[in-house]
Amino acid sequence: MSQLHVLLPNKYNKKEMDTRKNLSLHNNLLSQVSLPNKSLDSMYLFNKQVKPRGTVTNQHSSGRCWLFAGLNMMRHSFVQKHNLPSTFEFSQNYMFFWDKFERVNYFIHLYQTTKDKEELDSRLTQFLLKEPLGDGGQWQMFVNLVEKYGVVPKSVYPDTTHSKNSAGLNMVLTKKLREYCRNIRLNDFNLERALEETYELLVQFLGKPPNEFNWEYKDKDGRYRVVYDCHPLTFYQDKVPISLSDYVSITNDPRNSYNQNYGVKHLGNVVEGKEVKYMNLNMERVHELVKKSIDSNEPVWFGSDVGQFLHSKSNIMDKHVFDMESYLGISFGLNKRERIDYGESLMTHAMVISGYNEDRYGKINRWDIENSWGSKGPNAGYYTMSDEWMKEYVYQIVVHKNHLNDAEKKLWDEPISKRFPPWDPMGALAKL
Repeated sequence: MSQLHVLLPNKYNKKEMDTRKNLSLHNNLLSQVSLPNKSLDSMYLFNKQVKPRGTVTNQHSSGRCWLFAGLNMMRHSFVQKHNLPSTFEFSQNYMFFWDKFERVNYFIHLYQTTKDKEELDSRLTQFLLKEPLGDGGQWQMFVNLVEKYGVVPKSVYPDTTHSKNSAGLNMVLTKKLREYCRNIRLNDFNLERALEETYELLVQFLGKPPNEFNWEYKDKDGRYRVVYDCHPLTFYQDKVPISLSDYVSITNDPRNSYNQNYGVKHLGNVVEGKEVKYMNLNMERVHELVKKSIDSNEPVWFGSDVGQFLHSKSNIMDKHVFDMESYLGISFGLNKRERIDYGESLMTHAMVISGYNEDRYGKINRWDIENSWGSKGPNAGYYTMSDEWMKEYVYQIVVHKNHLNDAEKKLWDEPISKRFPPWDPMGALAKL
């Protein structure tokens, strides 16, 4: 044994430690012993909220947050226009079905176009094969689906066991995709047969999606209504009072220059759909745009690193909801850029911002968040995000282009200036 191994334990054992604190941590979770002893009731109060307020939805054991957030954002104006109860939901399963179908086609197309340029053991090929099909997605991928397939009410096409718990479906489709890739390399592949097989598998797991339907419902006043012979695409075009193509995806990525448009290579779901595109702005401007949207009674789709300083029992995201640093006698020294660079943080979850609270000086101190993890918790499933947490862990928002200034509108119309590799953190939300 080296002299170093003999001396180090004795050296550090001489340091005085708080035995009671050690015993507390030995027998309890860090999140429990570092939780400040103070009332959190005021964290659920907001002086500006989007109306009407919807009942919180539930994605269950699936990674469909981006679809839920998109549909939750859409339903606000739809519920308002049609005088619907707060419990109305669009069918998340319908979007999920067509995303899986399109995602298989997109992946096959991608593999076909790269196989002659990439060896089987190349980083790109192995990255693609490692997880060819997940549940995650990006805003533009959501738009691509809605503009191709439309939407339907959840009462028309409800969830199934496998849309609520997608592991089994993903396992089967992943096995088939890897088999298709093998066949592509052997020049023994038939795309039409593969897509037909995929469709049949999806019907078995998720049910057959409607091509036409009648929508029967009761409005907010309890009056029976019916709309006959609806087609999903025309239902979106005629009944939903917003156009998703009018919305702009904005990131706060401090690693890269602001006032530039960025993308991620090989990130998408619909072959003929629009490319995922981000306009990178500083956090102060992101903050302003979110406030503008809420002031216009428009909820905001956003992507963040939800696991950071999340107290799930209280539904609160706040850097000070835990006092870990004081308790442990350490500090966490990475800034927002460094957390991305060193693998400490990335986008993991999409939700909707639906309100904010201003203090007596007119400064926003917290935001009202519509999540998709069910209605449990002290605020019926709604979460609270502190303003400090927002600035550190929110990476993407989606707002109507009307809120942009002239320079930003012009920038958004310009092409992408740089595309990140597919494993870049800015593509992480689509890989979950």
